[in-house]
Amino acid sequence: MLKIKYENGGGTESIEYPSAAAFVANQRLEIPDLEDYYKIVEVTLDGKPVELKDKTIIGLYKKFDDETK
Repeated sequence: MLKIKYENGGGTESIEYPSAAAFVANQRLEIPDLEDYYKIVEVTLDGKPVELKDKTIIGLYKKFDDETK
């Protein structure tokens, strides 16, 4: 389970995906769930923290997209 806690405007929201692959697939849609520029507060994959250099949704997308290549 991929859990993402992110800043949206002035508040903090969260969303879950069954896997990193499901998140990547959703971000490839014409209208994805999340905007690329949203800042990530915290992200975990199967209960373990995910380390990011770029703490935005696009940074998370690139990390998982690179891992699948």
